[in-house]
Amino acid sequence: MAVAVRLVEVLTLITLLGMLTGISIVIVILQRVIVITLYLLGPITATVGGILYASEKILVGALMSILNLTTALSTST
Repeated sequence: MAVAVRLVEVLTLITLLGMLTGISIVIVILQRVIVITLYLLGPITATVGGILYASEKILVGALMSILNLTTALSTST
């Protein structure tokens, strides 16, 4: 009977160690995924920022052109 109790204790410890190992592996994988995601987001945000900056300059230039055109047309008549 004592051998059976020891066997249950050992099996319980092995099960707990297995569960902790599985949880640790999942945490390490999630950490790696987060690091890779953040690593990839840096260039993407820089690219999007550059595109937004260029489109802002184009739109402001277009608005200034329209303003100059309306000013020229209103003063010529």
